[in-house]
Amino acid sequence: MQFSAAQIAPLIDGRIEGNASVSVSGFGKIETAKEGELAFLANPKYESYAYSTEASILLVSDEFTPRQPLSPTLIRVKDPYAALAQLMQLVEQQQASHPEGISPTAQIAEGVELGEDVYVGAYAVLEQGVKVGRGVRIYPHAYVGKGVTIGEGTTIHPHVTLYHDVQIGARCIIHAGAVIGADGFGFAPQSDGYHKIPQLGNVILEEDVEIGANTCIDRAVMGSTIIRRGVKLDNLVQIAHNCSVDEHTVMASQVGLAGSSQIGKWCKFGGQVGIGGHITIGDRVEMGGQTGVISNIPEGSVLMGSPGMPLREAMRNFVIQPKLPDMYRRLQALEKELAELKQQQSK
Repeated sequence: MQFSAAQIAPLIDGRIEGNASVSVSGFGKIETAKEGELAFLANPKYESYAYSTEASILLVSDEFTPRQPLSPTLIRVKDPYAALAQLMQLVEQQQASHPEGISPTAQIAEGVELGEDVYVGAYAVLEQGVKVGRGVRIYPHAYVGKGVTIGEGTTIHPHVTLYHDVQIGARCIIHAGAVIGADGFGFAPQSDGYHKIPQLGNVILEEDVEIGANTCIDRAVMGSTIIRRGVKLDNLVQIAHNCSVDEHTVMASQVGLAGSSQIGKWCKFGGQVGIGGHITIGDRVEMGGQTGVISNIPEGSVLMGSPGMPLREAMRNFVIQPKLPDMYRRLQALEKELAELKQQQSK
């Protein structure tokens, strides 16, 4: 399937510079793209590749000013990364071949409500009271517990487990191995050991949420653990009981939230960020990888380090830390010299 620059530009509100008839049949990274592929330049660090790339079409920003001659046809757009995503979504829609129908080996309890155009794969299990919206796709070996509701257009990948009473909104994507609604980690310490606290709540995922592979979201002790609309969680993320993650927040792999953490809107967490229990994080907070948080964080903060601190302070600390052993040796030597001087003066 080939598309010319003239066909592509209107789809992404782009402006062509160069040969409008040049065609591409795929995508490539700017540093390795070949003739017949489309690449993009969004990060200035990669500008040098723009002058050597073999790509036939290059998406660039409206502000990009070449410093050398360029061989690809340019399509100028407001945001090259967003334009690339839009094009890839269009191609995916044209190429996608969705499975259809109900596998004869699927185990579907009596009374389960299935909407139109639903796919249920081999050996998937749907328990009593499950409600599945139109266009939902449940892939092989997924488990959907009692009373679960799944909104229209949602995709449940293989080996996903949805415990009882979980609510999944429309157009969500839950990747393989994710577990939604397992018991939260709640135990009451007693003289004879730890007594389990029943986890009687549920988990709610609103619309347009994407959950990565092997991510776990625990059910609430009471009430709900809530993931608001547009949230994107990477693989291996842990969300504890009674947490709330507000709209359009994104979390990279191995982020962990302890119980009852409240995360604001449009936050960005790097990999392995750890949030203590009963912590409130404001809107639009950004945290670098491995940031550790032990207190509430106000809106708009940018943190790094453990414990988390403002980015500039953290960067200063990172610069100083490797020098500490030498500084310590020098301090010891100065203290020794000072002690000797005091001893001489006292004689």
